[in-house]
Amino acid sequence: MAIVTGGGSGIGSAIAQRLQRAGARVVIADIHDHEAQAASWGCEFRRTDCAQPDEVTALCEAAVERFGKLDILVNNAGIAQGALLANSEPARSERFWRLHILGVQTGIREAAKRMTRGGAIVNISSITAVRGFVQWGEYAATKAGIISLTQTAAVEYGPAGIRVNCVAPGIIDTPLAMNEAPDMVARNANVFTLLGRIGRPEELAAVVHFMVSDDASYVTGQTLLVDGGWSAGPSIKGIELALSTTD
Repeated sequence: MAIVTGGGSGIGSAIAQRLQRAGARVVIADIHDHEAQAASWGCEFRRTDCAQPDEVTALCEAAVERFGKLDILVNNAGIAQGALLANSEPARSERFWRLHILGVQTGIREAAKRMTRGGAIVNISSITAVRGFVQWGEYAATKAGIISLTQTAAVEYGPAGIRVNCVAPGIIDTPLAMNEAPDMVARNANVFTLLGRIGRPEELAAVVHFMVSDDASYVTGQTLLVDGGWSAGPSIKGIELALSTTD
């Protein structure tokens, strides 16, 4: 049985559907009501605010009570909101921390308690965790924390046969990513990624499916960037744009 947090839309929904088609019984957790949609995919649904530790604990308890065991957790729930560090606000910073750090940490702990015969946990981070992006400092700091939590959890839960890995997406075509300035997002993907395009949620779901599958049985404590090559170096289009600007 698998739990996918933030599974009602975007990357999370693609992951949930991919795991369901592969034969897993899937519980989708989301702060928004996606019960009818989840049912149409053949998944269960539980409304959950993953920034609230008690709700994450209740989610894991309910899922195990429903299906009898827990094999997979995908910590995908997240928020995105940009702001310059000079304009950072404590309330917004705390919101990032509660969901991306406390929520993921609680999910790992509560899921691991209920994985009696090993298991797989995948945490969703971001390309912003490994390189600087203007206006994304608060978001990026917590996404970097997810990578650190992944490594520590892999060390601590390895003896129990629980694998913990991380996937860090680049620009993916989701409502969260495209919400504020879709034209700018598309332009950035075209110019800065080595593949020259936006990623699809299904491409992320395929990577997560691999991470939780037996094909990755000797992989733990790792972070895989799925970003169209953005983190590898500047694209040819990006270099050409920079040169044309300086001429």
